[in-house]
Amino acid sequence: MEVARREGKEKSPLVALVLALIVLGLGSLYLTWQSIAQQRKIVEDHMIMTGNSILRGVDNNILRIARTLRMGQQSPKLFQAMAEELFTELSKSEDIVFISLFGADGKPLVASVTDQQPPVFKLPDSVTQDIEPGRAWHVMAEVGKKGVLISGLRTRPGIATLSGRPGVPPEETQGDHSLEQGSRRPFRLGQGLGAAAVNESQEPPVFLVVGLNAEKHMAQYRQYKRAATYQTGYVFLAAVVLWSLVFAYLRRRGASRKLVRLERFQNTLLDNMPDGLVTLAEDGEILAANYSAKTLLTPEGREGAPEIIGSNWRDFPFGGASEMSRMSIPYGWQQYDYQGRQLEILSLHLQTYDEDAAPELGQRLVLLRDRTQIRSLEEDLNEAKRLAAIGSLAAGVAHEVRNPLSSLRGFAQLFATKLKGQAPLDQYATTMVQEADRLNRVVTDLLYLAKPRTLDPKHIDLAKVGDSIRQLMRFDFEGKQIEPEFDFGPDPLYADQDALRQVLLNLISNSLDAIEGCTDCPRPGHIHLTSERGDGGVWIIVADDGPGMDPELSDDVFKPFVTGKKTGTGLGLAIVQNIMRAHKGRAVVQSLPGEGMEVQLFFPDMPDDDQEGIDI
Repeated sequence: MEVARREGKEKSPLVALVLALIVLGLGSLYLTWQSIAQQRKIVEDHMIMTGNSILRGVDNNILRIARTLRMGQQSPKLFQAMAEELFTELSKSEDIVFISLFGADGKPLVASVTDQQPPVFKLPDSVTQDIEPGRAWHVMAEVGKKGVLISGLRTRPGIATLSGRPGVPPEETQGDHSLEQGSRRPFRLGQGLGAAAVNESQEPPVFLVVGLNAEKHMAQYRQYKRAATYQTGYVFLAAVVLWSLVFAYLRRRGASRKLVRLERFQNTLLDNMPDGLVTLAEDGEILAANYSAKTLLTPEGREGAPEIIGSNWRDFPFGGASEMSRMSIPYGWQQYDYQGRQLEILSLHLQTYDEDAAPELGQRLVLLRDRTQIRSLEEDLNEAKRLAAIGSLAAGVAHEVRNPLSSLRGFAQLFATKLKGQAPLDQYATTMVQEADRLNRVVTDLLYLAKPRTLDPKHIDLAKVGDSIRQLMRFDFEGKQIEPEFDFGPDPLYADQDALRQVLLNLISNSLDAIEGCTDCPRPGHIHLTSERGDGGVWIIVADDGPGMDPELSDDVFKPFVTGKKTGTGLGLAIVQNIMRAHKGRAVVQSLPGEGMEVQLFFPDMPDDDQEGIDI
């Protein structure tokens, strides 16, 4: 069974979590990229600083070599040999790939001797023209499939002549260059150079270039980059795993909440069922029961529903019988009387399709329902059917019997008058008149049951009704030595006045006959009529101190033709019951042998939607 629920509030934490993880992932990627870029800048700055140091050192050594030479025809060769030896010696270091002196055309003039040929560079104009002597420049390049930081600077004046670069005509010069941004006198090589000395402005540019091995530094950078990438990947993977776990947890929590809601709904549904539901173990132990089952199994007179879980079903009077009926009848409702209730019980075997089903769920299912009201309605229906049959019979008998009965009674009364004093004929005639009157009363009662008439309920003063009944039956009370007591309360009664008089007269007549026929009852006899308010209406109680009623007649006392009197018709209480039902009330009889009889009549108050009339 699905239970509808609103999911908007429950999805909000999930959406917030997804957004938080996305922001976390993007932030981590950005920080990692920034960190890698900063690390590369640090590595490059370190390599540039190293290149500057080596470059300045080599430049100073070249200048020192140049100063130790005397200018002559062999000076360039000696300079080149000494510079080459210096370059080769320095290139043996792992940090230096090559050292060369380059011309403006990018061809090496003096280079370190290594296994590889020195590279040829095409220097840009920004290097050959714009950079002053002594100012360094740096660029990353790939030489021999290796990363190399190339650092260079323009040598000082005089180095070009010693490097084998002859002077150039004045018109090809590029202007006067100073060594280091300030004005400095041109450097000349020794004394005696004379006319062979070359002016600074006439020298072609020569560049000292040092190639530094960047693999070591770049390896550290790549290692850091790899570690940062892995770290970011781990963080991102952990975030994904965490997100998956949280999402699974939220789904599981949602499923748990749904299960709890469904369980609460089912418990509420079962507890509010009008029918009782009980699950039993194989040995009959009660494992579960809803509220209706506990209420239906409550002993009479006890308040509240008892706790029956843990007790045995066979301890109830119908427990064993229900199991026997279950074995004989696979599926059938059985009716039992228990604590004043008419219970209908159905016992079923639970069919479990799951092998792992919990044994605490029980092996049998028992359904209980209260048929007390339904049984009362069925009895009313059966009685209505009997009354309908009686009505049909009375309608046919009345016309066939009443007319000849009137004639017979008239002739019998005539004979009684003519034969007065002639015993025993006068007694026979008197008996004929009495029996004709009794038969006429039977026919009248039958016609009253058969012929429906409309009630006109109104508010009635019971005191006035009591006075009229006392006056009407005054001679009956005196002749049978009965003392009536009318003690009606001040509350008015909502009923049809003629029907109420009919009910009270029938009950008083029954009491008179019962007390008159009782030889052991005290004299004078007493009949008490009282009233009281309660249950949304007015109760009228008619009680006597007669012999009481036979217990065997208690269940059938309101059925037609059921009577405990030798001369009774058995229609008086049936008429009373019919009138009370027409008023939507009820009649209750309480009687014990030797303790008299009490009839309680309940008349409900006027309903809000009062009808024009009621048919009985």
